[in-house]
Amino acid sequence: MEWYDFALYGTAAALVFNKVYFPDSDPLVGTILAYGTFAIGFLARPLGGAWFGERGDTRGRKNVLVATLLLMGLATTAIGLLPTYGQVGIAAPLLLTLLRFVQGFAAGGEKTGALIILFENAPPKWRGLLTSLPAIGTGSGTLLSTGVFALATGLLSEDAFLAWGWRVPFLLSAVLTLFGLWVRRSLEETADFQQAGLAASAASSARVPLRQRIRDSRVVAAWRRYPREMLIVIGAGSAENAGYYIFGTFSVTYAEDRALPTAALLSGISLVAAVKLVTVPAFGALSDRVGRRPVSIAGALILLIAAWPFFLVLDGGHTWAIWLALLVTLGVGQSAVLGSQPAFFAELFDTSVRFSAVGIANNIGTVLTGGLAPLLATSLLLWFDHSVTGVVVFIALMSGLTVVTVALARETRHIEGRKPATHTDRDLQAAP
Repeated sequence: MEWYDFALYGTAAALVFNKVYFPDSDPLVGTILAYGTFAIGFLARPLGGAWFGERGDTRGRKNVLVATLLLMGLATTAIGLLPTYGQVGIAAPLLLTLLRFVQGFAAGGEKTGALIILFENAPPKWRGLLTSLPAIGTGSGTLLSTGVFALATGLLSEDAFLAWGWRVPFLLSAVLTLFGLWVRRSLEETADFQQAGLAASAASSARVPLRQRIRDSRVVAAWRRYPREMLIVIGAGSAENAGYYIFGTFSVTYAEDRALPTAALLSGISLVAAVKLVTVPAFGALSDRVGRRPVSIAGALILLIAAWPFFLVLDGGHTWAIWLALLVTLGVGQSAVLGSQPAFFAELFDTSVRFSAVGIANNIGTVLTGGLAPLLATSLLLWFDHSVTGVVVFIALMSGLTVVTVALARETRHIEGRKPATHTDRDLQAAP
């Protein structure tokens, strides 16, 4: 549900917000401004990762998942109710930016929470498969959001779509949020968390001075005990992050800039999102057999090689060719990295700091290599006089970073998951 909410904004930033909330700008500049608010959601994610990670490591995984769902749903529904720039002036984009920040803050804890719960409940030989399942939520959310937008743009005139049609997908979030809360009420706390004896009461935490709480926090402990692993997580996801937002979001902006039909592209993104419901867990399962590193490196290399041909295919405008290009980049390359890395990240840390460590490091990486990608790519398109050369170089650099980072890491498939119940609150406070 949360990823339906989060993906909505990316599509709307390319199709709607540059016209509704930044109407006085040049079209491409308006898109850059819209992507600027898009990027703010990602800048909030490390903050959400740290906030919810601390609470997930001290008060339980389940409570965090419920809180992030509710927060994301409220913010997304509110976007659907926002007045336009023409109605309230500068207050409209400011409110849009604030709500996007709230979305990002919630997303900072959501993906990590789902990953940790599945990891800590999974048999070791199935960790790759089971921890890839939250990414199916990402794909299904994208499928639903782009599908709803494709339906709206296909059924409505442009004037009707810009006047009210774009709001419908955002308002649907209220229904999905209620359904998600009903589903999550039956969640149980993980055995790893309970056996590790990590739970801390809110009352006891409130009595500790702020400086000491920061010093003894799980985020600080993660950086102190696992600095190398934190850097690995930050760099390893660069190909997946950049690939998703370049091929799945910026490509719409590129098509509009070249006056290419977007219907084939949007339908192709929806089609590939459906394919990823199969390919992502398949690559997760493959990583259980051959290891996390080879699957992740292979996916990054596919993205590196396919970047330039992808945009050549878009320029051609042939529907089947566009769908094939999306299948290779998002359905295979990005899916291989996405499916193999959740277990890889969780296996690097012990139970006492796992939520905080993965939450903060993964979200920092997402900001640097994913959240800023559409904004950077659109700026590069303008800087290179509407040539895609700079964007292709960016994808190549991000894919290369994943290859190098993962190659330098050790294989984690046979690690027991670092689940000892020895790192308690007392151990964290006594650590140097």
